[in-house]
Parts: sequence; structure tokens; C-alpha cells
Amino acid sequence: MALTIRNDRSILILERSVQNIPARPPRTPVQSKERIVPYSEQEKANLAVVQDALAAATSDFTKFFEAIFATDVEWTIAGHGPVARTYNGLEDLFTNAEAALFSRFTEPLRITVRGVWADGDKVFAQIDSATTAKDGKPYANGYMYIMSMEDGKVVSGIEWLDLSAYYEILDRVDP
Repeated sequence: MALTIRNDRSILILERSVQNIPARPPRTPVQSKERIVPYSEQEKANLAVVQDALAAATSDFTKFFEAIFATDVEWTIAGHGPVARTYNGLEDLFTNAEAALFSRFTEPLRITVRGVWADGDKVFAQIDSATTAKDGKPYANGYMYIMSMEDGKVVSGIEWLDLSAYYEILDRVDP
């Protein structure tokens, strides 16, 4: 193979032999939905609790928290800014993070579940949300939760979301 580069003053010819370069093996995508190790009975129970609560909350996300979060839950919203911190109890979480957001909606926050998985006492949930703000514009966000479960309740966890979307609606819309 030869590459020729020409300009006003010179010609550069580069040659390279491709005879000894091995071909790249084709990539095989991993598309298995099966878990290699089956879920334990406790993991199955935790999955069922979370999946049932999410299913019951598709048209009003607040029902999810009310259904399975312990009243003394320790919940962390990851990120930066005033809402990103650890909340001690469901009341603290709703009073200081969720109420400000939910008060800017014309209808409850709807959710779509993207996936739910378990590992030991942890349940992971990927969720998308959507609704309409009081100014008529759409609000949407995505979440990743890692929840620690005890006796069918979320006792602690961490939440990742698009905080810029959260802060933007707080700045844009009056409660």
C-alpha cells in the first residue's frame, strides 16, 4: 500500500506492507439477559418487592417511595448543589428535595422502568421519568438507584439523576 502526499514543493511517498498484520477477530456482542448465577431466594424476594412497587407507581412516582421506603431511610442524592446530600428519613427527603420538584408539575411524575437487578441485599433500578411542568413545558429525567433492602423495605440507598434538569425546573417554574 502506498500513500502519496503532494504540495507545492515536494512529494512524499509512504509505503507500508500489510502482509504480516493479522486480521482483527470479529467482535461478538454480549446480549445475554440471563444471569450466570441464579438469584437467591432473598434476592428474588427483594426484586419482587421493588418491581411490584415500581409497577404500582408508573403513573405517580411518589407511590414508589411511600410503598417500600422505610420511614427512617438513609438516602443519598449523588452530585453537586444544594439537593445533593444524604437525607435522614423519608420526611427529610420529601420536605427538602422532592417537594420542591413535585410542586412544579401539573400532573404526577410518570415513570418507565428500564431494568431492575439484585445482588445480595442490594437492588438496582434504572428508571426514566416524564411529566409536564406548570409552564406547559415537558420535564424528563433518568435515575439509577442502588437500594439496600431489609425485611422488604429500602433502608438506605443512593440515587443518580440529571441534577441540571432538576435545578433548571426549580429556577424556571414557580411552585
